[in-house]
Amino acid sequence: GLSADYTWQKLYVGVAYQAYKSNNEGQGGSTTTALSTPSTVATPAPAAWTSAAGGTNTQDNQYYGAATYDFGILKGYLQYGNRKVSSLIDTGYYAKRTSQQIGVRSFMTPTIEGWAGLGNGRTQAYGKGGPSAGFTAYQVGLNYYLSKRTNLYAIYGQNSTSNVSTTLNANPASYSSNNYAVGLRHTF
Repeated sequence: GLSADYTWQKLYVGVAYQAYKSNNEGQGGSTTTALSTPSTVATPAPAAWTSAAGGTNTQDNQYYGAATYDFGILKGYLQYGNRKVSSLIDTGYYAKRTSQQIGVRSFMTPTIEGWAGLGNGRTQAYGKGGPSAGFTAYQVGLNYYLSKRTNLYAIYGQNSTSNVSTTLNANPASYSSNNYAVGLRHTF
């Protein structure tokens, strides 16, 4: 893994990369028979991804970048992430996720802090033609500081996923959920 960050006045930028490989030929010593041509029958995962078919033979690559800037009255931020895990037996099998987020945070009074964030992205499993879906989410919240170490908070958020597209499933599904939290936080 590698990472770097840079600060210039009120700007902060950070980037990171991580890669690792898990290579296990299984008990038979051969991985060439672990995969077959995908069929139209829905299966939970290709054979290469199961331990019974020879272990986890994967390459995992992750990228991340983020930046914040303090405008004085508010702080803005953005992030980007990308992760792809590929089969070492057949690189046509992979799981991939990309996402990005933008948001702001600000003290409205000396004791009330608010924030808002919006993000979206896409997931894809088992390679080209496999299930894929887009997702979006947002969150807004407030902190009311009773003291330096104690605050009340209220948070509301929503996330949704588009219809999952796949060649294996004629009935794709989508979902949406609303979430909220209220509470008291004390740091020790």
